[in-house]
Amino acid sequence: MYFPIGWPKELNVPELGQSRIRKVVCNRDKILFAILTDNTLYIWFCKPCVPIVFHQRLHESVDAIGKNVLVEWRPDSSMLVVATVKGYLLLYKLGVIADQKSLYEQIDSPNPNLRRDSAELFIKEVVPPLHLSLDSETPVEGEITSIVCIRDELMIASSCGRVFRYRWDGSLNRDYCLDLKRVPFCVDQQVSKAVPILEENVYVADIEYSPLVGGFAVVLSDGRAAFLTATSLRFDPNQVQGIWAQNIEDATCASVNHKYRLIVFGRSNSQCAVYCIDESTGGLEVSHHIVLLSKDYPGLPGPVHCVRWTPDGCAMAVAWANGGFSLWSTFGALLSCSLGWDYGLHVELTRSNPLQIQSMEWSAEGYQLWMVNHQPSKSDDENLSTEAGEDSVIQLDFVKSALTVNPCMSHQGHLYLQGEDRLYVNLGESWTKMYSEQSREQLSSLYGIADTTSTGSLNTMMGNKQWIVVQIPSAYLGTNWPIRYTAIDVEGQNITVAGRTGLAHYSMVTRKWKLFGNETQEKDFVVTGGVLWWKEHIVMGCYSIIDSRDEIRIYPRDTRLDNMFLKSVRVHAQVLLLNRLKDRFVIFCATGQITIYNFILKEGGPGNLEIVKLQSIDASALCVHPACVVSVTLTALRTETGRHVLKDVESIMLNVSGRLLMVQRDPGHRDLRESDMFQCAHPTVLASCVENVWVPRKTRREKPHLTEALWLFCGAHGMRVWLPLFPRDGDKAHTFMSKRIMLPFQLRIYPLAILFEDAILLGAENDTMLYTSDANSPFSLPFCVLEKTSQVYLHQILRQLIRRNLGYHAWEIARSCTNLPYFPHSLELLLHEVLEEEATSKDPIPDALLPSVIEFIQEFPVYLQTVVQCARKTEIALWPYLFSAAGKPKDLFQECLARKQLDTAASYLIILQNLEPSSVSRQYATLLLDSSLDHCKWELSKDLVRFLRAIDPNDVESPRASFILPSKYGMNPQTPPVSPNEEDLSLVLGTMQVSRGRSYSTTTTPKVQQVESINSNSTVGVTASGNSLRSASTSSSGTGDGSKAVPIRRKKSVPTGRGDAREPSGSAEEFFIDVILQRHARRLLSAHRLSDLGHFAAHLDFLLVTWLVRERERAAQVDDFVAALKTLHADFNWPYPVLQHPVAFYLQRKPSATGSSPASPTVESRMKSLSVDIVETHAGSRVDSSGYRSCTGPQEGATSPPGNPVYMPHFSSAVGMAGDYLPSSIEAQLMPHLLQDERSLLSEESSLWGDDRGESFVSEAADTRWADVPSTAVLEQLSQELSNKGSQKSEVQLRYLLQLFMEAMCLEWALIISVLLRDAMAVLRATNAVQSADQSYEAVLRLREGFLALFHWSSSECLGYKPFMSAVQGQAAVLAKVLSNKEKLLQCQQQAAVRRQTPPQQSLSPSALCSVPVSTSLSNSSPVSPLGTRSRHASSNQDSAASRAATGSNSGSLGRSERDVIRQDSLEHKSTKSDSVFSGEENLNSDQPIETRSVNEMSKYEELEKENAEGSGCVIT
Repeated sequence: MYFPIGWPKELNVPELGQSRIRKVVCNRDKILFAILTDNTLYIWFCKPCVPIVFHQRLHESVDAIGKNVLVEWRPDSSMLVVATVKGYLLLYKLGVIADQKSLYEQIDSPNPNLRRDSAELFIKEVVPPLHLSLDSETPVEGEITSIVCIRDELMIASSCGRVFRYRWDGSLNRDYCLDLKRVPFCVDQQVSKAVPILEENVYVADIEYSPLVGGFAVVLSDGRAAFLTATSLRFDPNQVQGIWAQNIEDATCASVNHKYRLIVFGRSNSQCAVYCIDESTGGLEVSHHIVLLSKDYPGLPGPVHCVRWTPDGCAMAVAWANGGFSLWSTFGALLSCSLGWDYGLHVELTRSNPLQIQSMEWSAEGYQLWMVNHQPSKSDDENLSTEAGEDSVIQLDFVKSALTVNPCMSHQGHLYLQGEDRLYVNLGESWTKMYSEQSREQLSSLYGIADTTSTGSLNTMMGNKQWIVVQIPSAYLGTNWPIRYTAIDVEGQNITVAGRTGLAHYSMVTRKWKLFGNETQEKDFVVTGGVLWWKEHIVMGCYSIIDSRDEIRIYPRDTRLDNMFLKSVRVHAQVLLLNRLKDRFVIFCATGQITIYNFILKEGGPGNLEIVKLQSIDASALCVHPACVVSVTLTALRTETGRHVLKDVESIMLNVSGRLLMVQRDPGHRDLRESDMFQCAHPTVLASCVENVWVPRKTRREKPHLTEALWLFCGAHGMRVWLPLFPRDGDKAHTFMSKRIMLPFQLRIYPLAILFEDAILLGAENDTMLYTSDANSPFSLPFCVLEKTSQVYLHQILRQLIRRNLGYHAWEIARSCTNLPYFPHSLELLLHEVLEEEATSKDPIPDALLPSVIEFIQEFPVYLQTVVQCARKTEIALWPYLFSAAGKPKDLFQECLARKQLDTAASYLIILQNLEPSSVSRQYATLLLDSSLDHCKWELSKDLVRFLRAIDPNDVESPRASFILPSKYGMNPQTPPVSPNEEDLSLVLGTMQVSRGRSYSTTTTPKVQQVESINSNSTVGVTASGNSLRSASTSSSGTGDGSKAVPIRRKKSVPTGRGDAREPSGSAEEFFIDVILQRHARRLLSAHRLSDLGHFAAHLDFLLVTWLVRERERAAQVDDFVAALKTLHADFNWPYPVLQHPVAFYLQRKPSATGSSPASPTVESRMKSLSVDIVETHAGSRVDSSGYRSCTGPQEGATSPPGNPVYMPHFSSAVGMAGDYLPSSIEAQLMPHLLQDERSLLSEESSLWGDDRGESFVSEAADTRWADVPSTAVLEQLSQELSNKGSQKSEVQLRYLLQLFMEAMCLEWALIISVLLRDAMAVLRATNAVQSADQSYEAVLRLREGFLALFHWSSSECLGYKPFMSAVQGQAAVLAKVLSNKEKLLQCQQQAAVRRQTPPQQSLSPSALCSVPVSTSLSNSSPVSPLGTRSRHASSNQDSAASRAATGSNSGSLGRSERDVIRQDSLEHKSTKSDSVFSGEENLNSDQPIETRSVNEMSKYEELEKENAEGSGCVIT
């Protein structure tokens, strides 16, 4: 309600000398305040805070009658009285100097640069010139202990046991003096026997008076406390009676709250006892106690020294004798405590508290607290004197809620606080994402509801914690300080403030203030009864000074503030309170009358407003005094509820001194349609100790319980909600049940606003920051800051309903809140609080609530999640009690699997890990791993794999005993606890940061332009989403510098017999995990789910290439190419191609094209000039869009004919000929290309293929011709068709998969992906790679049949692929030729097998050998191993063949690639016999016998066949 803010300010009190400051007291208007020292009385002005006058006594006077100790103002501020130590009253007169206008004159500096320019620097407040003079000195019998003013007289408590009554002229009113020995004291006013005080030396130590309470609160010198009352306010001594405050023997001080009629007694045990008057007996009954909990301060701060209530009675400041102060709400809720502030490490609060408060006083409207601070001298720590030290006056600023003075703001859900010159507004315009979008989607899927939390008041619920500070303009504040009332509209866009006179309003949208243009009109009225917004109007209860009448005024918002737009209604008495419900307004006046109006806004402008008075009710009998009415509310709530209750019947709620009364409209037999008049039923007391009341502004049928409930905050008693209980439709069994129920629950915040539909409480709390620890600095005290807080209350209501066996109503409320993002959290809080309370209880629980709560939570889909999250946040010792009611963890785990709640099931693993042996947790982790892989939960799968690998095989059968059960559970004691490996277990829950990189098995080294690799042992990873490539540097020693984001080389590995390149562990567990992963990879590949396969390999560090090599003839086979292509389209969201022209357009030829024309080279010849680049450092090399490296310029030393650009001749194989490799420093380049722009999917080889700049190196005797060769223009048009493609991420994924399949020689999938990407060069590489000896005859046959199936499918069903398939249809002939060669090779192998079975003496004729020419295609690409390895023999054979092929040529001037092509052409156009195959190795004599030659040929064939089996060597045809 009240919150300190900013730095405490220290007042500069002049000429203190050796005097101590004793008191600081404000007058009734809070405009002037007096500071009393030992010999001086100062009068200060509050705003601006400046001294006016002081009176200093002479030393003789101080020595004669003593030092000053007490001071008190006369109600009209014309006199002051000062009490001295020796029992004298000094009466001072205070008057205004008539011939002086103002005390302070503002003079600008003659320097122009120092003159005031802004309005804030001009003080408009007139400081009155006052004169202070000593009027008289009056001695009093005994020592004066306390002074209190009653009407026009003074009550002086003396140490002689009497209370004297003095007039302000210094005379004693003897007839009305009180003697404690004559005053009867009893427990209450109904006791017939009353006993006066008979003990000696008992006197009144402190006395406070309240006319609304009707008596005096007194503290006796022996520690007892009492209340003195009388039948009349004249307090005739013969009528005065004392009422004891029971159970108090250590009272130190007293204070009275007028509005709430409370009496507070400070005690020596650091507590305060708050009493109220029992209306039935007249005795004092305890309302509540002010107790500082150990969490706020672990100790006792000493006796209570001083207690002061705020002017509005909504807060109380308490100061302790040992230092420190605290702030409490009316009924005991702690708002702030200085003992918890940050004073730095050098301050020890128990010995030297920086705040030693001797006296306190609140300023106007409670915006400042004046405190007299005394710091004892530090010269002698052992003998500290209370008199020695320094005194100062500290001013601490406060902000407060508008509910303290304008309770009608409880309808608003906006949180804002008001200060003396500014407003702190928090509208929550930005949402804090405490709950992820994933949680919202999960809730939507569970409950089948739409996400509606993004709109409405949820924007206010968890909004920004920053405050919007709205500064009140000095033009208004300069003459109207202090601000009394503030109001904000429903939308939170407009704010109005009202000060001493007039008002002003502010727009949050335009950030502009609107003031009265005529200042005279602003000064003509005073707002007295509150202000609020109604539609676009400002409504207030005010007093017109010029007309001397009370009225209701309405000003429109959109016009200027002027009386010409004013609409007013005269009322019979001063308006104290104002409130509204829709268009109906309720007014409470000083006479106790309640008036209800109906506001009707007509068309035609803001002035067309009609105000109709509906009824006036006399409520004076309900309150002792109209000032005791805290709030009045007009509401549609009634004691009876139902689905079809009449909604147009309003009720009136009155908060009278903390007691909430409800006055219902009684329709009787009236026809409500004919008359709105109503009769009032007897008032009903709903609750007591009520500070604030919140009534929903409107009701919603979706949430009737929350939007038709009455919310009450009762301070230390917590929150109370008056909840409606709607009967079931058609249920008449429970007619005895009450229609409403009051549910109490505790809060950890002070509520300032309630979001009814969202089950959220909004509040504020204090925090401090220390600027400097220097005690001499003015900033040594902490700086107070304000923070917004919130709390969910749904679980509190559910718990109270379940406790009262009202589970159905709890289910209805919970069902209406399932769309809230924190609903699962509310259920978790419900379960957690009940579990902690019952499981830690030392006493037996006769009626446990936990089973009922578990049964209730089971009604919602988040039951499993709620239980496991509660268990994870609870001690292990409480788990048996939890799972005894919730079920066995095994069963809950299996239920999670059945419901596909895999993340929740993973959370149960840590439960099983602690409660069960490791073998059980491993078994369930394996089950969860299978389900996670099936549902593509890659991150979870990765954590589960690591979890399974982390289980120690030696610990598999060891029992888990990680908790010690209390004896009350009735279970046998466990063995000593074993600490689980939290590092391993946390992997299941995703709480550990692990490496996200993945190791690849490739034979190539990626290169990125202009960036150099620095770590050869690093790995290349794929992002967690699998949508893009990324680099992750991981040093082999684990100490690599990860701060440099540099491209790194991928780890190379050679295929082995295992499917994993890890070090052999030798354990069956490792093999079992690998089997699971390989089985799932096989399942994905067989189902054509390449996208999931890529994510699977990336997240689980699965060596995909090595596994694909082994699965080439198994899972990697494609039975239906068309279906696989369609699956890829759907899997990668890749659109089908769309033609921009008819199909015939793409199949046209150039009119003048001829086969031998230099201007029209064949496409085949152009393709022969393109292939994979051999890795050498070229300045012009680059990575093209297909993911392979090409060379854009000739090598050094190369020559070309004039006018024709030289295209570097490369092999067209995907991996190159093993026999033509240079030393091991040269590697074939295969890398995915990180696309940076939206270029065509055609590779740069394709653009060269379609280029028309010249003729490349053309073979003279090419055997293969395309049936239809598209012209260059058509090919360029074809490249433009590729704009219809998928996303860039999908393309990167597909090209990377293409690279992996090509590396593993899985050519069927490589061909399908190449067709999907419409990459002609990729198709060429795939078809040329089939010439490898690793490709079986069946594989080539499947590839050719699949290619033809795709071609026919593009011609019949998907014409978008027709141009591309027509452009590459010539590869079908290449495949057919390779297939023929493979078939002949098989025949040769079969014949060789027959020869082996033939006896050696039997001769073979030359015709028995296979005599087939060397295949051109086969000689172009020699077989290599899947990962690019080759044998030593194959290298020597190929190198010798290449050397002979280059004989007679100028090989010294040619590069390696050119020599390879020359050798290729020479082999391609040779026509030799079968025995010429072996001529490269040895020369056979022609005259050698045929038998010997046959045997030698066979041995040579066997040697070559052996080399071929090893993965290298020439193919013999």
